[in-house]
Amino acid sequence: MTAPYQSKLIPHEDFIREGRAKRWSYPRIAAALLEQYSLKASPSSIFNFVKVRARKRRLVEFPPKPSSQPLETTTAGGFFEPSPDSKPHEIRKTKYNIKF
Repeated sequence: MTAPYQSKLIPHEDFIREGRAKRWSYPRIAAALLEQYSLKASPSSIFNFVKVRARKRRLVEFPPKPSSQPLETTTAGGFFEPSPDSKPHEIRKTKYNIKF
């Protein structure tokens, strides 16, 4: 059985993270890796390396649970509420005028 693929950039993850924190471009990080560590890596491979790790760090949040007390709703002096005598501003037309 073979081992799963391991990126050659994993040992340099902190260096790449620091470079991105300094707002270095991916070609600049690739040049720095070549200069400091003699590691050839294309800018696109560094981008993919960062992208894969950023995807795992995203958090999914549920909406807050509704509390037993209703939230106090404030209106902007009735600004967002339609007046009682107003008509809808859109009139829907039939999509096709087909008569049989």
